[in-house]
Amino acid sequence: MFRNIKGQQQVVDLLQHAIEQRRIAQAYIFHGGEGVGKFMTALCFGMALNCLSSSEYRPCGVCASCHKFLSFEHPDFTYLFPTVNLKLSSDGEIKDADALKQYEAYIKNKIESPWQDYFFSGSTEIRKESISLLIKRLEYSIHEAQYRVAIIENADMMNTQTANAFLKTLEEPPKNTLIILITERLPQILPTILSRCQPVYFKPLSQTVIQEILFENFHVDTALAKSAARISGGNLKTAIRVANDAGNTTRDKAFELVSMAYEKANLDYIDQTAKHKISSDALRDLLAYMGIIANDLALIHLAPDEVTNLDKSDFLGEVSHSGIPDRIPDYLLLLDDFSRKLDGNVNPTLIQLNLFLATRNLLSI
Repeated sequence: MFRNIKGQQQVVDLLQHAIEQRRIAQAYIFHGGEGVGKFMTALCFGMALNCLSSSEYRPCGVCASCHKFLSFEHPDFTYLFPTVNLKLSSDGEIKDADALKQYEAYIKNKIESPWQDYFFSGSTEIRKESISLLIKRLEYSIHEAQYRVAIIENADMMNTQTANAFLKTLEEPPKNTLIILITERLPQILPTILSRCQPVYFKPLSQTVIQEILFENFHVDTALAKSAARISGGNLKTAIRVANDAGNTTRDKAFELVSMAYEKANLDYIDQTAKHKISSDALRDLLAYMGIIANDLALIHLAPDEVTNLDKSDFLGEVSHSGIPDRIPDYLLLLDDFSRKLDGNVNPTLIQLNLFLATRNLLSI
């Protein structure tokens, strides 16, 4: 299954060498952007250490041990992630019925469609009670694995008290124990945690790799795969979400916005925005696609064969003009600014209106 991890060959080589040499670090911290394969690589690493196959291709993904890992049912595998308060009992039972339902839904989503985000109903964090339970479990004897495995996702969401409770275990984990922390925000990890882990960096995925994955694994046509890869910014989760967008509505909405901005249909756009609310994720994807269209507007007269949306060439040629290439850098900076404001919880409707005005100014002669 290591062969299924695309675009991170340097990481795969590092981990396979560690397995071959039996030089497994006491703890690892996998860091890098979202949607670049950190969790799947961590899971494969744990599976490879416990795979029952005699083949050189380990993990095989089909033996009893691999199957249990893939279904999150291996008795020697613990997976922690930020949750609402689960109100855990001393033996790890989730007492809160609603929290249990959400917890199970999160796991189901992680197994079946990990590229889709799952949102709990309340604030989430990695709580001290979860870390305390993990420490307790690591003190027990191994059930059936060669290495017991603990993966802590979004490890930066441990508060200081929780992280400090985990320090001694990280420094001196029980024998044959693999601990992997995963984060997209390395600077937010306590230095005392970092010093006890071997860092492993995951680089953003190239557009070529993302196009290949979309085409081979998700049967996305070449044109859409190209667009989704360019939008993604190296994030496979974003690319899959865009490619799976029913009817490719992100693309349709982006071109509808451009059309309305070109026609200066201000009131129609305001009315449409008021009637149809948009989620933060959908707006983030829309902003990304507007960047693709801006690039196409600059290329349509200079290098038409390099345009992403080739089927929209006539429309792009109609709305584009000679002054657009000089305006593109400032427009792209505005898109980046809108994205940052969206991450900062600025009202999405306000961002939509400013996006419309910026696009109208881009197209105006």
